[in-house]
Amino acid sequence: MADINLFDKYSDKMAMLYAHASFVKGKTSNEYDWNGVESIKIMTPVTVPLNNYNRAAASNRYGTPTEMGDFTQRCPITQDKGFSVTIDKGNYTEQMMLKEAGKMMKAEVDEQVTPVIDKWAIGKWAANAGTVVSCSAEPTKTTIIEHLADVEAKFADAFIPLEDRFILITNSVVSKYRQAFDALDTITDRLLLKGVIGKFGTLNIVGIPGDWMPAGAYYLAFQRRSAILADKVADTVLHTNPPGISGHLLEGRYIYDAFVVGARAKGVLVGAASANIAKAPTATKGASTTSLASDTSEATIKYTLDGTDPMYSNSAITYSAAIANPTAGTIIKAYATYVSGGMYPSDVVTHKCV
Repeated sequence: MADINLFDKYSDKMAMLYAHASFVKGKTSNEYDWNGVESIKIMTPVTVPLNNYNRAAASNRYGTPTEMGDFTQRCPITQDKGFSVTIDKGNYTEQMMLKEAGKMMKAEVDEQVTPVIDKWAIGKWAANAGTVVSCSAEPTKTTIIEHLADVEAKFADAFIPLEDRFILITNSVVSKYRQAFDALDTITDRLLLKGVIGKFGTLNIVGIPGDWMPAGAYYLAFQRRSAILADKVADTVLHTNPPGISGHLLEGRYIYDAFVVGARAKGVLVGAASANIAKAPTATKGASTTSLASDTSEATIKYTLDGTDPMYSNSAITYSAAIANPTAGTIIKAYATYVSGGMYPSDVVTHKCV
C-alpha cells in the first residue's frame, strides 16, 4: 500500500499568552524628575522642638536661635534593561504573516517588561517600608479584616492622607477569602480601571499574582505620595529593513527604579512573617566606645549620629566597628537589615548618649 502523506498548516490565529497591565503604574508619586541626571536628592527640613518662653530674659526670650537643618535622601537609578527581537521577512511570509510587528512589540512589553518592572518596584518598596508589621501567619478568612483595619489605624496614626491609599494582596488570598472581601465597600468604575478589586475603608485593594509578592511578605500598603516608580527611559523602536536585516527589528530600553520617600515613609507598610524580620539593634556603651549589635547575626546595621532616619538619610553609616563615644546628648538612630537573607528591616531604635 502506498504511503499517505497528511498535510498540516499554521492556523491563521496566533495564541498569545494572557497578560495584565501594570498593577502599580499610575498609583505612585510623579513629583520627582530624573531627566538629565542619574540620581536626585530629596531634601527634607528638620524642625526644632518648642521652648518655654522666658519673659525675664534680657534677650532670646523665645529661646536660643537654631539654624533649621535638613536631611537628604539620595535616589539613584540602578535598573537599565533592554530587548532586541527580529522578525525576518522570509519567516514572516512563510508563517502566514502572523507575526505582525506592532502586535509582537505589545506582546514583548506585556509579557516581559511589565512583570519585571512591577516585581522590582514591589520588592523595593517592601524592603524599604517605613512600617513593618510582624505577622504570625498568613491572613485567614477570620483575620483578614483585622489586618486591613490595623493598616488603616497605623496610617491614621501617621497622618497619612486618606486619598490614594492602596494595598496589594496576592490573588490566592483574594480568592480564598472572597467571602470576606464581598462584604466590603463597593468600588467605582474608575477604580476598576486601575486594577482595584475591592475596598476596605480608605484602602483600595489590588490583587496581584502570588510570585509578584516578595518572599516572606503577605501584603504591601502604600499611599501614592510615599512611593516612587521612576521610569526615566521607556523607549520602544520598530525598525523596518535596518542594515543587515531583511524584515523588522524590535528594540526596547527601560531605565527605572523604585523608592520610598523617606519623609513620608510611614505611608508604606509591609505585613511580613515574623521570622523574616531582622531583630532591632541594641546600643551598649563602654568606657570609650559604643557598640551596636542585632540578634540577627548576619544583619547589616546602619546608623546616624545627626538624628536623621538611617533608612533613608544620606548621612547613614554602615556599622563595622564600635563607635568612639559621641558627646553627651548625641542621638544615635540605628536599624538592622538583611536583604540578601530575605529579611525585612527592623524598627529604627533611638539611643541618647550620656
